Amino acid sequence: MDLSKIYDPYKINARIKPAFLLFLPVVIFVIAFFEPSRTMEGIALTFLVSFGVIAFAANQMSSRGNILQEKLYKKWGGAPTTIVCRHSDDTLDRPTKSRYMQHLAGLIKGFSVISETDEKNDPKAADEMYRSAANYVRERTRDQKKYSMIFNENIEYGFSRNLTACKPFGIVLTLICLVLCLLGLYHVIGVPLESLSLTDLTKHPYLVTATGVELLIFLGWIFLVNHDWVRVRGLAYAKRLFESCEEVS
Repeated sequence: MDLSKIYDPYKINARIKPAFLLFLPVVIFVIAFFEPSRTMEGIALTFLVSFGVIAFAANQMSSRGNILQEKLYKKWGGAPTTIVCRHSDDTLDRPTKSRYMQHLAGLIKGFSVISETDEKNDPKAADEMYRSAANYVRERTRDQKKYSMIFNENIEYGFSRNLTACKPFGIVLTLICLVLCLLGLYHVIGVPLESLSLTDLTKHPYLVTATGVELLIFLGWIFLVNHDWVRVRGLAYAKRLFESCEEVS
């Protein structure tokens, strides 16, 4: 099925793909331990059921992602597009940041360049000016083809944010599937652990592979999906957004 005919690229990459990863352990378990699911009819049924669940989960991804985003903005002290404009942040070097702000001052009505002293004296007013600049550039870089790098960075940020928002569910779901895989593997092999050999495992490649993949997914949820990842992707998007400010009019 060509999802691009149903969903736009952002929804596919930032919502559906995280939802797919969320339920991937279940799909792996079903395919490995239920042989009928490997037939054409079984594959079709598994796909249809999975697609329905994933479509529902993808619909929830954005809401949960937005909730997490608000929490992270409070934790970080602002949105990444605000943070990179501050004099205290070094994501953008000072000369480049100054050049961007001078250029935006000539484009945006009511926008003025904020000095470091002004920012320290009234950080709230400074942040409002920075948000204004970000909104201006964002609205003028909506063209996905012309500003494809911004669009791709936004997708990367949305993907990381939405996946991280569902981390608790991902950990629980994957852990359940991993335990079921281990129990199923033990039941099928029927050999005590102290007598288990490599030969016993090679007789059941589907089951062993599924168990290994479940373990890798579980470790991925634990160590790779976190708030720091979201922050890195958010700052990368913010940097790319302001890099385009000199191209807009």
